Amino acid sequence: MLWTGRIESNVKPFTTFLDESGLMKMRNALLAILVLGIVGAVALTPTHAAPLSGLAIYARTDKSSYIPGDSGTLFITVRNQGTNPFTVKNITVAYPWKSFITDHWDGNFTDASINQALATGQTLNKQYPFTVPSDGRASNSFGTMGATISIIVGTSETNPSSTYTSGSASVEYAGATYQTPTLASSALPIVEIALLGVAVVMLALVWMGISKLPKK
Repeated sequence: MLWTGRIESNVKPFTTFLDESGLMKMRNALLAILVLGIVGAVALTPTHAAPLSGLAIYARTDKSSYIPGDSGTLFITVRNQGTNPFTVKNITVAYPWKSFITDHWDGNFTDASINQALATGQTLNKQYPFTVPSDGRASNSFGTMGATISIIVGTSETNPSSTYTSGSASVEYAGATYQTPTLASSALPIVEIALLGVAVVMLALVWMGISKLPKK
């Protein structure tokens, strides 16, 4: 006789390990990690200071080129080419031969004695003397393309990122030249010494001849 009744089992259908609530928690955790990653990346990305609107920097040197040991003058003009006034507070200059020497930096300076308000169209003119070093600081920058003098102008007004505006000036200087001794240049001192010796001998003979003349 066949059994026609139903056999019920208490085995539940297979389900995933995580229920709906667990999935939501995981989504929220992943979203939070993603947001933190984006914020961290933005925070670590370097920002570049934009120049103050309307502030223009013009700079030049008094000579077209220099040699080590030469003195020169750097001329700087700050002009307000915008529509809003601003006040220049300081100017920082760094020459291409800037270097740390023993216990201090040499080749850069900051002129903090400025407090000049510039309206539209007005200018501030400054000039600073410099000397091209004759030591190894200048030797690395020799070349026909010259080098760059860095200029930073500080103002009391802020743009979206800083109170400083950068500029530059070109400076060219050549290395010391050394002439290789040639045969002609090496032989010249020898010839001079020989002629001097001949002259001394002739003077000695003349003197001896005069001294042998009978005295009256």
